[in-house]
Amino acid sequence: MFRERKGRGHRRGRGDASRRERHRHDQSVFHRLLELHAAIERRVEKLPNGIRSVTRSDDAEVVALLHEHVPSMHERLQQGFRLRRWDPLYEAIFDRADAIRMDVQLLSDGVEVVEVSDDLEVVALIQAHADTVSAFARQGQAAASKPSPMPE
Repeated sequence: MFRERKGRGHRRGRGDASRRERHRHDQSVFHRLLELHAAIERRVEKLPNGIRSVTRSDDAEVVALLHEHVPSMHERLQQGFRLRRWDPLYEAIFDRADAIRMDVQLLSDGVEVVEVSDDLEVVALIQAHADTVSAFARQGQAAASKPSPMPE
């Protein structure tokens, strides 16, 4: 169902300085969340057309990072500003971004995300991504250093 894309890796020096700076900032926020993964509680409900996730923490730093990270990732998806170009799941998600609808709600202790699609192949990508993010929350860098599992 899904094909791995080859030859589409990140090219150094491509894009303007503000995009590179934004990418570095987004990356630093993500890596800090990975460092603090033990303070993250995440629940995912798989829906027929996507997922509903609630990610929470009692740690004020983690909550602030989640409040920054999740809306930023939503914006990157909308803008086609790709990340993890070496990861086939992320490439597939960005390739199909126009078929994804996402609602992000900031909570006092975290974030709630509802992510859905009318396309069943995209639903499978959304659910695989939710599993990947849950692995990041459970395992931190150990999970983030591996490619994400693709749906069947």
